[in-house]
Amino acid sequence: MTLQILAMHGWSSQAEHWQPWVEAFAARGWRCRCGERGYGPQTPAMPGWGQEGLRVVMASSMGIHLVDEALLASAEAVVLLASFGRFVPQGRHGAGRRLELAAMDQYLQRGDVAELFARFRVQVAAPLPVDCLPEGLPAEAVSPTGIQRLRDDLTKLGQLGDLPPTFPRQAPVLNVEAGEDRIVHPLARQALRQALPTADHLLLASSGHALLDEGLIPQVVTWLEKLPGPLP
Repeated sequence: MTLQILAMHGWSSQAEHWQPWVEAFAARGWRCRCGERGYGPQTPAMPGWGQEGLRVVMASSMGIHLVDEALLASAEAVVLLASFGRFVPQGRHGAGRRLELAAMDQYLQRGDVAELFARFRVQVAAPLPVDCLPEGLPAEAVSPTGIQRLRDDLTKLGQLGDLPPTFPRQAPVLNVEAGEDRIVHPLARQALRQALPTADHLLLASSGHALLDEGLIPQVVTWLEKLPGPLP
């Protein structure tokens, strides 16, 4: 079966970080197109679907909220990697998250992107050391326009209440959860599981938000290979 995959990165990331996935998919004859938010020097881009193949959206973290809503609505399968619907939990548990978002925005207001990225990457990598992460978006590559996009998306994170309205809830979904995630609150992860009761769930119990698990790509590929054919 042929697949066409639309991959979207998360906050402070960029399209090129999908390269290991693109190579794994290409080895099976699947085409992967990557969306780009444009935090760095790249031009923002949202590729469309091709003519053939099962339409799969793959999103990392906030990425599912950055995919074009019409494209998301027409997806026939979805893979969520350390993702969420609502980012800030309701009630008292959300207070800390809101303070963290406000503090991150203050770094951006000061133009201190390097310090913000350094602190953020530590949390993304945890419980592993930060040097286990692949190279990230260089702080010096973030323009004033990129800073504004980062700020806009921090605001959006604080406002999210659920999955996007066009999320194809009837489609097969693989929800990959990081058991040691320090970015996505446990209550946000729980809410996502409850919002997708029929989804397949893959828990990487010892992984952090970056999902630095060598077995992840093969497991996701196996799940994709078992999908039913595209709709007529």
